[in-house]
Amino acid sequence: MPGHEYYHEWDLRNRDLAHTLEHYVMRGFAPGGFTSAVLANDLFGAVSHADNWNKNAIVEIAQAVAITCPATAYGSYEAVEAWLKDKDSRRSEYATWKMLQGPVKVHNEVPF
Repeated sequence: MPGHEYYHEWDLRNRDLAHTLEHYVMRGFAPGGFTSAVLANDLFGAVSHADNWNKNAIVEIAQAVAITCPATAYGSYEAVEAWLKDKDSRRSEYATWKMLQGPVKVHNEVPF
């Protein structure tokens, strides 16, 4: 998606998933079942919702979430829900801080 500004360096080959995670982290957009399960640390839920692409890349995806997402944005369904609802302004304060730092240049913008 040309023109999309990233505030995180998502180390993912699946750029659509990188967009989904970026929208979740920065804007509080609710992700689908697979991504919600990954964020909630629900392995069985993630595998049961995964398409073939994501099923084969689940380790890569879990590592990207653990390395890139703020700690309060993942780990359980409760943490995901709190992030989406911006509990205690945690998401809006984090997003403001990231926007003040400016967007990062995305090196791999080739869709797979």
